[in-house]
Amino acid sequence: MFRIRTIAAVAAIALAGMANNSFAGNARCCCPPAPIQTTLCVQAPCSCCSENVTVCVPGCCTEAPTVCWRSGLFGRQIATYTWACCDHTVKVVVNRKGDVKVRG
Repeated sequence: MFRIRTIAAVAAIALAGMANNSFAGNARCCCPPAPIQTTLCVQAPCSCCSENVTVCVPGCCTEAPTVCWRSGLFGRQIATYTWACCDHTVKVVVNRKGDVKVRG
């Protein structure tokens, strides 16, 4: 009788372990999409020239970003590109000479 109870207990523990592993396996399947490269056309408000800049964004950022320009130190213009659908932002800095640098 003791042997049957032991076998039943071991079988119950094994089944519970398999149920936990299958749940954890399902949780691992939900991987975020791979990052994608996007080209932004940057044109500072005080300039007539534009420049294309390539940035990496999360794969879930499928909508067009919104752009907000502000003035920075030493004559810099800073653009903040925001993708609301995935809560991702990229800052692009244009200095006084027209050089473009990407942050974030």
